[in-house]
Amino acid sequence: MTENFTENVLPDLLAWRHAEGAGALVTLVRKSASGPRPLGSQLAVATDGQVAGLISGGCVEAGIAAEARAAMAKGRNRMVRFGEGSRYVDLRLPCGGAVDVYVDVTVTNKALAQVAGAMDARCPVVLVTDTEGGGSHLEEPGRGDDAIFATTELAWWDTTTFRRLYRPTPRLVLAGRGPIVAPCAHMATLNGYEVVVLTDDPPSSIGRGAEMLRLTRATVASVEIDPSTAVVSLFHDHEAERPMLHRALASPAFFIGALGSRTAHTARLADLREDGLDEAALARIEGPAGVPIHAATPAEIATSILAGVIRAYRARRPSVEAHAESMW
Repeated sequence: MTENFTENVLPDLLAWRHAEGAGALVTLVRKSASGPRPLGSQLAVATDGQVAGLISGGCVEAGIAAEARAAMAKGRNRMVRFGEGSRYVDLRLPCGGAVDVYVDVTVTNKALAQVAGAMDARCPVVLVTDTEGGGSHLEEPGRGDDAIFATTELAWWDTTTFRRLYRPTPRLVLAGRGPIVAPCAHMATLNGYEVVVLTDDPPSSIGRGAEMLRLTRATVASVEIDPSTAVVSLFHDHEAERPMLHRALASPAFFIGALGSRTAHTARLADLREDGLDEAALARIEGPAGVPIHAATPAEIATSILAGVIRAYRARRPSVEAHAESMW
């Protein structure tokens, strides 16, 4: 049911609605204990019970799908509890506590398409839902939303209205050559990142799921880098990596990393100082890139690098206020 996980369930939901005339958007709105998924996690449910997304880690998705199908049959939204205090006594959460999900079958296709369009444009947007009246509308992130959504994608406005933030999909720009590029691109794709690879390696070496650009000064200068983008240099030649690092340091990228030993990184920083970059800029570069796990193979090094990217993204969520100011 949930083998093909996707964080963004809206494309599936819109496709089902266009094909079948109905579909439910289910949102995790409250939980009383720890769990595998954060508030704001969503599930799309089709009329035949197909689902996209994940709310509980697989514990209650079947029950959620049944509730969503019942809501679609009646054409009315509903709030449903699973776990402690639920009428589903046979569906228990291993983590304990309870979760409340809001099953929305009346949110309009227009609103869903607007959210999807904003995400395609890499623009953050908030869907505001009134659980009492059933209505919903869009708004752009406002002042204070960076703090409100620092660790969650959902916040209650009052006792009946919640705001669900939709962030741009995190992007990873990889620039370089050699055997680490392909596993790094592949792992990033598996983790839901949009991946752009700038390389002069053969296209067949990168595999599917990544956008591949020929490594030239023009592509380095034109590649899009926004606050939800990480940049990793995978060059062994420091001279070759300098244009990419200059481009990254002039951008709002949330992470900048570079391959190489500590000795190589010291030499890299010295070269960049000669280029006129100050210490504040140089401090943005993580080198050697990645989490120290004593990696020895290309796949292990790629794992270390991607772990560092994910750690940075989760620890310092990109500013949606800055994103909104630049994109709306």
